[in-house]
Amino acid sequence: MAARIGRAHRRDIPVPHALVLPTGGLTFSRRGGFKAFLARKAKTLLVPYYVFSLYFLAKPFAILLIPSMRATFQTSHDYGIAHQFLDVLVMGNGLWFLMAFFVGECLMYGLTSLTDDGRVLAAIGMAFVILSTFVSSQTGWPALPFQIAAGVKATGYMCVGYVLKEWLKAIPRGRAGVSSACAAVVFLTLAVPAVVGIVPDGPALLAASVAAAFLGAFAVIWLCIAVGSCQMLAYIGRYSLVYYALNALTLNLVKIGLFRVIGIDVASTPWFSQLLAGLAATALALVILTIANLFVQRWMWWAIGKKRP
Repeated sequence: MAARIGRAHRRDIPVPHALVLPTGGLTFSRRGGFKAFLARKAKTLLVPYYVFSLYFLAKPFAILLIPSMRATFQTSHDYGIAHQFLDVLVMGNGLWFLMAFFVGECLMYGLTSLTDDGRVLAAIGMAFVILSTFVSSQTGWPALPFQIAAGVKATGYMCVGYVLKEWLKAIPRGRAGVSSACAAVVFLTLAVPAVVGIVPDGPALLAASVAAAFLGAFAVIWLCIAVGSCQMLAYIGRYSLVYYALNALTLNLVKIGLFRVIGIDVASTPWFSQLLAGLAATALALVILTIANLFVQRWMWWAIGKKRP
């Protein structure tokens, strides 16, 4: 179960956090002491963050040299050089989930060092999730550097996974499949009204968001238990960091190559032609990503926290 985090906005259910972080709690370990732990997490999280976030630092230079490229990125984000360097290097807004996960792991180390009482950790975890979900829904609050707010939320979900890991490991595969289906249905029942705005802002939305997040998380965990071993899913999990880290760069290069250099114009064509062009661009990007992944695994192993092959 690969640990990945997704961004949660005001009307988003924070399921991506939950998908990764109870599973992060399942695999959390303080082995080797704090010094070894910190070195291990820096190697596997901070190094990939800064290496693969260099793409975000290249954007302002590309726009400075070729102003017309701003349209390629299709965003109103401020790509001023000073702002972008602060945003990526200090605020942690490059591949931000890696930074948040690093903060969460460090906080988790501190909490589990202070107490191993499951009830206490579960209570702290729920408090962290509720507080961080509330804060993330507020506008105008100053952003904290190094994704600290998201790291607190990560810690909350990890605490719950850490406390429940023995119970989850003991669930039979058949029961896990049924539980996953039931949790998915309830998740959709809660998540859809909250996302589309049926649930009003306030305590009701907060409760629906947190409940949906945990239900979505456990639906995926139970599904993983029910599926068991799967080579295809194992491959995706093993190499997902490289694919995710390079997907924006690859897609932008493919779009520039197809629609600017070659000059393919699908903007005025029927939707079916646009769909085919999009699928073709995606397929080409996946081919390039596969080649890039082979290169990274062979020559840039240090950038993803792996040992020399």
